[in-house]
Amino acid sequence: MSKIMLAALLVIISTSVTLAGLPSAQGAQSAPLLETTQHQPWLEAATRQVPPPGYGGQYFTTPDNCTYSRTQAPGYPVMWILILNPYTLGKPQAHRGCPGAL
Repeated sequence: MSKIMLAALLVIISTSVTLAGLPSAQGAQSAPLLETTQHQPWLEAATRQVPPPGYGGQYFTTPDNCTYSRTQAPGYPVMWILILNPYTLGKPQAHRGCPGAL
């Protein structure tokens, strides 16, 4: 027997053994699928301290000393990304309670 035929025979045998252990399609109930969604921090912006509408600055510091930089990709809303060490702006380092994005 050639090596190719032997390999094909092993694949067929292993597939049939694997499939034999599965429940049949008749009467089998599938497990419910979990829905997953991507985290969208801009949806939570209403509950966080955000700059007022029309704010045109590049940087924004919240009352609890978390400093953010403005960013916006084409077709997406403005997002504010946390600056961990804004020493060049004369602001303190971000602390543990600062959200990563507004």
